Amino acid sequence: MFKKPFTVKKNTNQRNSDTRKLLSRLKDQIFVEPNIDKKGQVAQVKLTNADGHLLNLYSIDRTPMLFDFDEHGNLYPTVYFMWNNPRAFPVLVCHEPVFTYLENGADLMMPGIIQSGVFPFPTFPKGAPVSIAFYSTETKKVSGPSAIGVSLMCSDDMESCGFRGKGVQVLHVFRDQLWEFGPKGLPPSFTLEEWIKLGEKPVLSDSDEEETCEQSEVNTDQNPSSAQEKEELVEEIPEEPMENLLVRSFLAGLKYRFNRSMLPMDVGQFYTQCVLSCVPDGRKLDMKKTQYKKFATFLNAVNEEGDEWIIKVVPNKQKKGADVVSDVNFSNKRFRDFEVTDERIVDQAPVDKAKFDAPTIAEYFAITEPTLKIFPGCSKGDLLNVKEIKEFVTKYVNDNKLASGKSVRLDPTLFSISRIKADTALWADLMKEIHARMTATWHIRWADGREIFRKVTAPKVEFKIENRAGNKKVTLINGLAMFGIDIRTICHQIQTGVATSVSSQWEVQGVEGPQVLVQGNQIHFVADMLTKSYGIDKKYMKGTELAVKKKK
Repeated sequence: MFKKPFTVKKNTNQRNSDTRKLLSRLKDQIFVEPNIDKKGQVAQVKLTNADGHLLNLYSIDRTPMLFDFDEHGNLYPTVYFMWNNPRAFPVLVCHEPVFTYLENGADLMMPGIIQSGVFPFPTFPKGAPVSIAFYSTETKKVSGPSAIGVSLMCSDDMESCGFRGKGVQVLHVFRDQLWEFGPKGLPPSFTLEEWIKLGEKPVLSDSDEEETCEQSEVNTDQNPSSAQEKEELVEEIPEEPMENLLVRSFLAGLKYRFNRSMLPMDVGQFYTQCVLSCVPDGRKLDMKKTQYKKFATFLNAVNEEGDEWIIKVVPNKQKKGADVVSDVNFSNKRFRDFEVTDERIVDQAPVDKAKFDAPTIAEYFAITEPTLKIFPGCSKGDLLNVKEIKEFVTKYVNDNKLASGKSVRLDPTLFSISRIKADTALWADLMKEIHARMTATWHIRWADGREIFRKVTAPKVEFKIENRAGNKKVTLINGLAMFGIDIRTICHQIQTGVATSVSSQWEVQGVEGPQVLVQGNQIHFVADMLTKSYGIDKKYMKGTELAVKKKK
């Protein structure tokens, strides 16, 4: 359903009443407490998929969590919801190779479902949302759930028919366009013991809730004074007006995160990099909850409050409808008198990320149909490294007496594989052509046990240089998340290492994971840091030739 790109018709934030209705619908379906941020911003996205079906997608803080075809019908989880709530919906466990078929658009056939005591078969009615996880016999781990669908028959009918035929219509899978619409994370993996424990977590029944409520009422009746004291204590701490938080963050960002060399600067970029970056820990700045509603309105108001202006904003000549900060009055009295309290004027890297364990990347080639004849005992799709391929080819050449010094005589099999238009070929040329007819594959394994196979293109950290307003150069860094690098930590390291502005952004078109933006051409510094501190080989970096040439 989401294999092809979809069209977003409308994207609006929901009211609190609508959010409560959505959570009530969800609770009626899963009967457990969902692990979601109930204080996060819920948005309803109306979209049309490639087949013309209208859907409602519900995102929380820009992460797609749920979707439905009708506001009164079933709610279906996304893979992001299931990764936070692995057992909220019924889960069917299949062998890992089944995922390839589902990813290519096939529905789930019931013979692919694992039936064992370790993976008990869940109970569900016909037309119910179900999720699909995948078990690897090599690693003995369960990953996902990585696919979502709707049951075509109830669980009892599946068992009575002997698990034959089509069982689940697949709607959404990991790495499809709906996954691309989110933060593009990787599915979690669990050992068998961890997976079994997930299924043993107690579900809070209605009777348990009543007992808990009754007990809390008894405790309150027994000690009413303590409850009253707590209520009074809460009432004594008034919440800071959102306007005050906005002014404090604005002045702190202007004083500690902005300098004249950054002029001219896009107003949106200024708001993100300078203002929001200074919001105190544990607080959330919501512009719509202020009297200004828009940041541009606030900038006009802040200039009119004092006797002198503090910031000048002019239309962007290069981009219609956008504004840029053209000048800042650093002699403004309000600016000079501002003192920091709890504003974040410097990004602090998390202490638990001080030591980095680089992922191990192994290069393989997958056997294809044309090359299968020279690999006896192997199957299509099996992975071999360069050394193993050479051993197979050498054995084949020796068994068929095709060796001719430094060359190899091409029999019909080698000729059809290599496509070399000659009777003989050098060993190096033959191996090169055989590798070209196979599928290049990279096995990435992180220190926490997560692993993934990536085909055709190698994982790379990509550097790009772009010119922004005022012909200022910025360095764009893509692909850091694939190597397990914590974005907040590396942004802090770059910021302190080269004393420049650094930011990160998600949902960049054509970029897998977050993109890091650094002021100036900082490719030399970042590439050296990735090599020395993170242990990443330079062959997994792209665009290092764009670095500033060092003077001899």
